[in-house]
Amino acid sequence: LYMSTRSLCSRSLVIATCHDVRVKNGEMAEFNCSFEGQPFTGVVWDHNGQSLADTERVRRSQSGGLFSLVIQSVGVVDQGVYRCTATNQHGQNSSSAQHRIVPMEINIGNSAKFECETEDAPNVSFKWYKDGQSIKEGDKYRIISRFRTSSLELLAPTKEDSGEYTCKASNQHGSDECSASLSVTGKSDACFFPLRWLSLGLLLVAMIQCVITGSAPLNVVWLKDNQDLPKVPAQYQTFCEKNKHNLEITTLEAADRGLYVCKVSNNVGTAECSMELRVIDKPNFVKPLGPVAAVVGAPLHLECQVDEDTGVNVTWTRDGRKVHQSPDCKLSFEDKTVTLDIIKTTLKDCGNFVCTVANEAGSATCSTSVKVQGKSCLLDFHEYCSI
Repeated sequence: LYMSTRSLCSRSLVIATCHDVRVKNGEMAEFNCSFEGQPFTGVVWDHNGQSLADTERVRRSQSGGLFSLVIQSVGVVDQGVYRCTATNQHGQNSSSAQHRIVPMEINIGNSAKFECETEDAPNVSFKWYKDGQSIKEGDKYRIISRFRTSSLELLAPTKEDSGEYTCKASNQHGSDECSASLSVTGKSDACFFPLRWLSLGLLLVAMIQCVITGSAPLNVVWLKDNQDLPKVPAQYQTFCEKNKHNLEITTLEAADRGLYVCKVSNNVGTAECSMELRVIDKPNFVKPLGPVAAVVGAPLHLECQVDEDTGVNVTWTRDGRKVHQSPDCKLSFEDKTVTLDIIKTTLKDCGNFVCTVANEAGSATCSTSVKVQGKSCLLDFHEYCSI
């Protein structure tokens, strides 16, 4: 609550000296004005242009040249401009000030603007301060002062910009100031790290991490498929490390597939983000490479089958060297069936062929050793499958 009276100019017969008063709701506010130029024919107090009379809360008093106004248990309705007007045989003069700085609370990134305005007075200059330190116009601050008004705008404020801002008005007759507080709060924000989806294998441990920024206190809730996480079984564990909130799922099962949501809220608002968890199994060979007979000039066909094709990549090697797709060599992986076809077999095609299938959950290999001779059948065949 800000209430004030002041003088930035004075006439020759009456000089008024008044000071700002800042009090909290429910407290007492007292204004004191001293005048020179006696004898006075009258001194009048008014609030926002309305004359004040004595009431149970408002009391006026005089002691010599000192005039006082006391307001008990102030409230919002008492905010505004208080004017003290003195009259003597030569005329009258008044002292007043109008302050329009309002305490402000904003979110990080939103602009903040303070304004103050004085009564008509000559040659008024304005200065702005934050926590007692002078503010200069620049990338962070924009200051506009014209005639009897001045404004301060904070561009993209951060939490560090919270504090008390003061506007000081001065001219050759004196100065006065008023202040207001700024509270920059962080709206809660949440984001998963590092992916929007996660694929893991059965029986593994999943760790879903949500990085949260916002003003405390924060309320964090985890959901699965729009439902609260079940407390039984106890494979869902949550814990926090600074601004990193973690959900740990032990011994993954197929039932753990779903959409996980981290919902965070504070007194500013709410935010949430989601991650899809895909629980997959590593591929296994259900039909390994079988015996193959190949001769020079004839086609060579290798085939095996797996039980999982979700995110599965297939790699073929011969004697440790990767086999690439070419006009003479066709590689295929369809309907969980892996094939390698050589159109015309040559002696260079002999060796140990290994098929590797892998996804994020794991891998498996299957191999066979091939010898190619003239037009004779395959010799020294050896086949095995390892996982």
